[in-house]
Amino acid sequence: MPDRALADLVVLDLGTDVTGPYCAKLLADYGAEVIKIEDPTTGGDPARRTGPFPGDIPHPEKSGLFLHLNTNKRSVTLNLKTASGRAILVDLVKRANVLIENGLPGAMDDAGLGWEDLAEVNPKLVMTSITPFGQDGPYKDYAAEEITVFAMSSRMYTHGQPDREPLRYAPDTAWFQVGATAALATMGGVFAQRRFGIGQQIDVSALEALVGNVDAGTVAYSMTGVKREGRVRQTVSSASGVVPCLDGFMLMIAGGERFFRRLLRAIGHPELAQDPRFATAAARAEHRDDFDVIFLPWCLERTRREIFEQLQSYSVMCAPVQTVDEVFTDPQEVARNFFVEIDHPAAGRLLYPGAPFIMEETPWSIRRAAPLLGEHNEEVLCGELGLSRQELMALAAQGVV
Repeated sequence: MPDRALADLVVLDLGTDVTGPYCAKLLADYGAEVIKIEDPTTGGDPARRTGPFPGDIPHPEKSGLFLHLNTNKRSVTLNLKTASGRAILVDLVKRANVLIENGLPGAMDDAGLGWEDLAEVNPKLVMTSITPFGQDGPYKDYAAEEITVFAMSSRMYTHGQPDREPLRYAPDTAWFQVGATAALATMGGVFAQRRFGIGQQIDVSALEALVGNVDAGTVAYSMTGVKREGRVRQTVSSASGVVPCLDGFMLMIAGGERFFRRLLRAIGHPELAQDPRFATAAARAEHRDDFDVIFLPWCLERTRREIFEQLQSYSVMCAPVQTVDEVFTDPQEVARNFFVEIDHPAAGRLLYPGAPFIMEETPWSIRRAAPLLGEHNEEVLCGELGLSRQELMALAAQGVV
């Protein structure tokens, strides 16, 4: 049995920024051999210049975003605006199973590297094309950022304060979801490739990836015709919502009958279940302040950890509202060894998020840190495609690599 699930998969990653590179990263970290193609004339993937950077000092080899998205990949620089660069890419395509790109529709076709062109040299190729709106339709040529498709998906409409403008998720959250969807789609293409001996272009629309995975509001509207209004629903009791405590805030989910009774036992007031003010959800909504007088002092005398452990011992759903540094030291993630240290020649030794899921027999692993720009030109172009070092030097002098 192979020690890496995707060890026999060869992937060309032409993606930039987040969606394409994250799609390729998920394949690379489970064993695929991923060659990242970067444009030498622009300084490579724009993510190299995005950051964050150690010490807040910009450096193209130290971007935290790039380092995270490109583990286990090799970097080859190719100027696809040149005939020689395109010819080398075609040679790589002949040896590949998958090509991932996230340019606008038609960009690859304009370079003579569209699906029909590449299928002629590798009929079994799986080409995953990620775009904001898909390969066709009236919006296909529209420019978009992550926040654009987030707004159009309907998610933004329900986020934020009721009396203020809608808000977004944290930057790139939606792009990571699109990348994960693209990775799943790519593997579907690989299964078809191996079962039926066929290749295909996979059309991933970021907008449709978000709408198709959107919260229950989408399904509710399709079933009932009722549109979710407003943004933040006000909780009817501090038993459901964010409450202050001794060292921060706790998220409580104990408004339903079963969990509310457990909560009362956990805080030492089981008799309140018989109190008419708290006997039903409607009564608790009417007498929220009365319950807060009892519950909030109990919270304010205790830390998040104390409250979490006490309430969870009664199977009450709750969670501490954690800062990002606390996530790194959370006992659950420490016990599962989620964060891993990776040593990078430019950025040094840093902690990274680890396996998104665990496969015991064919595990996730870090075989190499994110590549330096063009780090593997000689290894791939000479060692695997057969170019001589003199030919490589000539290509470099011509601005091809």
